[in-house]
Amino acid sequence: MQPEPSKHEIAYREIRERIIDGRYGPGRRLVLSSLARELDVSPVPVREAIRRLEAEGLVQFERNVGARVATLQDDEWERLVEMLALLDGWAFAAAAPRVTPADLAAAREFNRALREAASAEQIEHGAVMLLHRRFHRVLYRCCGNRYVIESLDTIWDRIDASRVLVTLYPSLRLSTAVDEHDALLDRLERGEDDAAVLESCARQHNLNAIRTIRTSVGP
Repeated sequence: MQPEPSKHEIAYREIRERIIDGRYGPGRRLVLSSLARELDVSPVPVREAIRRLEAEGLVQFERNVGARVATLQDDEWERLVEMLALLDGWAFAAAAPRVTPADLAAAREFNRALREAASAEQIEHGAVMLLHRRFHRVLYRCCGNRYVIESLDTIWDRIDASRVLVTLYPSLRLSTAVDEHDALLDRLERGEDDAAVLESCARQHNLNAIRTIRTSVGP
């Protein structure tokens, strides 16, 4: 039987979830006393949770202001996607010999749901990004390197928390991304490509998000 989580852990999990899902948007002040009242804990575990979230890059401290949900400045979202592309490309290639038919079937199902979402009259942006993240994770979790998996999870958290891609990706990129997803899965199923080709294809797929969004909205 697992022990009950500490008050610090409860505060950390709750605040983190609210940042990731957008309830606490970029730039929002995180007032310790208010959070403590909301979570029914003392300010001490909230302070510890905020410091932990700062270490993860989800919270920033500003002089004379205090803690805020981190905000991406200028082209910082591009830097995150570039890092995602590098790691996800490597993980995709490393996962190729380990991916099972069940993994591929799950990825196909996530992509089918994404394709349906792309054709919907009204796109649910948050749901789309969750499906997109699950599609990639079902593959990169097979790479065999837990440090890469943890790093990719962290990058996805920061992308979600920034709300930049949540706002832009579903309407600008999704319709072409699902076709690229199918092409990546086809490559895995055929098993004909070497690791360098797989890595390059997966990396370019991720980088295409930057190109598409920049072409649509400008610098």
